[in-house]
Amino acid sequence: MNRTVFNPATQLLRSAFGLNGLTARLNGMEAALADLRARPEAHPYPVLVPIPAPFAVPVPVQVPVFIPYCVSVPQPPIDVNLLLHRSRGALLRQMPAGAERLLSAGCAGLWYFEWLSQCYGPVREHWGIEFYTPKPEGLPDNVTWIANTAGNMEAVGDASCDLMFSGQNMEHLWADEVAGFMVEAARTLKPGGTLVVDSPNRAITEQITWSHPEHTIELKVPEIREMMRLAGFDITKEAGIWLCRDPRTGRMLPFDPNEVDTDWSEPERLIVARDHPEDSFIWWIEGRRNGAAPDRAGIEAVLARAYETAWPERLRRLVVIPDCVEEDGWIMVPRGFAGMVFYGPYAPLKAGAYCVTFQVDADTAASCGRFEVCVGPEGRVLTHALCQSGEVALAFSLPDLQFGVQFRCISACGGFRVRRAVHLEGA
Repeated sequence: MNRTVFNPATQLLRSAFGLNGLTARLNGMEAALADLRARPEAHPYPVLVPIPAPFAVPVPVQVPVFIPYCVSVPQPPIDVNLLLHRSRGALLRQMPAGAERLLSAGCAGLWYFEWLSQCYGPVREHWGIEFYTPKPEGLPDNVTWIANTAGNMEAVGDASCDLMFSGQNMEHLWADEVAGFMVEAARTLKPGGTLVVDSPNRAITEQITWSHPEHTIELKVPEIREMMRLAGFDITKEAGIWLCRDPRTGRMLPFDPNEVDTDWSEPERLIVARDHPEDSFIWWIEGRRNGAAPDRAGIEAVLARAYETAWPERLRRLVVIPDCVEEDGWIMVPRGFAGMVFYGPYAPLKAGAYCVTFQVDADTAASCGRFEVCVGPEGRVLTHALCQSGEVALAFSLPDLQFGVQFRCISACGGFRVRRAVHLEGA
């Protein structure tokens, strides 16, 4: 940048204002500008250089000095969970205001009530229904904790709530609990009251093979729309969080924001998602209670259709080791390969008796590895069987509800292929 651009301005200030210290400050500013010209690589972004304005004299306060972008600056990694959480908080702030009694279905800890209070604002009464998490210590005075499932709100009176929020909860419920929740929401909300629900979108999770050990199935936007209508709600708002599919081309975008996409920036994906819930990782839907009686049979029919395709797909969310490629629904294990072939799908299973079947095509009738059924975060092995050509069935029983159930295949010498679509029978 040409130095003469700045000299006339500084000379004018020197001649017009004889203020103590001003000359020294301007000299310092010119020295800083000289340093910028000499070392532009140290300043990769446009720099605003302050010019001291004596009292109320109308002298420009800042002059933009544009430094060419010379080097890339490393950016800190983005926590996708924090990004999603804060985006949900932004939508909480926009829920219908003025609720005196707010009911939360699924409230897993003290942090939850603090989060709702921070984002939505204080309410006279906040009722929370939670089944899997014990009641936390130190709950605010306005909180009533109800230990029950979201499908059973018998402790809540008819038409007694102004607003109900079920945040990231429906995907943890089984079909009968979801149906019960929709009917109970209609019963407990006042006429004109609002039901707010958000959840991961199966249209996205099934594409990116994303699993959560406590999730049954995720719902798609058309499914939750239909259930809201059948439960007696008029949809008043739809929004998406974190765009994962280009609405125009259908191209999938990386779920992890640290995997840079050349066509979409993070702000663009957050902004466009608001109008495209079907293409976003999370959908958010609000509905106002109308006068229609809830149609539980219709809701159950929607869920039955969803489970018919979604549950088998849920069981196919296996993590396949890169050494083993997939072709036409088969996982190919190269000859001589030893080690883990696949694991997952990290699904919940109710108490009961089960049998999982794998289909194997091997070069030899001899054992080439083994299959396992594991449970829990530690991957405790319940049962196993040798991996041989044909069908391999593993029977197992669960005394109670288990999260994170896995089916594993471990190769001893390779030379076989196994169907990705495992078959599960049982409760």
